[in-house]
Amino acid sequence: MANGVRSSLRKYLKETRRPIYSAALVLPFFLIYHVGSLFLKSTYINGADALIIRLLSLLSVHSMFASALVLLACFIVWQVRTRASWNINSRRLLLLFGESLLFAVLLFTLFSYFPVLHSRATAGARTPGGIEKLVLFCGAGIYEELVFRGFLLGLLLLASTRLLRMKRTSAALFSALLAALLFSVFHYVGPTGDRFAWGTFLQRTWGGLYFSALFVTRGFGITAASHAFYDMLVGILTS
Repeated sequence: MANGVRSSLRKYLKETRRPIYSAALVLPFFLIYHVGSLFLKSTYINGADALIIRLLSLLSVHSMFASALVLLACFIVWQVRTRASWNINSRRLLLLFGESLLFAVLLFTLFSYFPVLHSRATAGARTPGGIEKLVLFCGAGIYEELVFRGFLLGLLLLASTRLLRMKRTSAALFSALLAALLFSVFHYVGPTGDRFAWGTFLQRTWGGLYFSALFVTRGFGITAASHAFYDMLVGILTS
């Protein structure tokens, strides 16, 4: 019986790392963010989304859907390179949503022993309403993970192993820490950035390390969903 459970667990962990599961897991948050932004005609977009749009504008790509196209391209390249099956087991997908929520609750519980994160709007700026916040939380889960885990962490690992000639373990620790620090700093940059405080800076750094570990062990989809769920918990339970 125990062997059967371990075998099923190993199969679940392996199968749910396929690109199609990440895509299916991210899809609801993707739709809420982009459709919600259009429907609400919101002036707010996620910072990582804005960063992607700004970088692409330097290449003469001007579109409010630029980030969505980048995300889609990443999934297609990932799927083609892995040559993985396109089939999805609905029960496993449902378990993935539960797993993502569990990781979000775990992080929220760990951080309950520290000062809770509260976004500080700039003086005189209109703060987003409840529905707008929900939309932004979904965007943060997707695009902050795409930028800081999918792109930045991968590039840092490549640079530290190929250029700095670091051993794999040392490179992973160095890359994860640097990516987490940059992830934290990112929240204080720009006119809508939060006011700097050491408490929130350290908390976000630990959060970045947590999501890095999750990204390496469980993949992009669960990391993005867990991030979105965590932001929702903070927004709902601490507002």
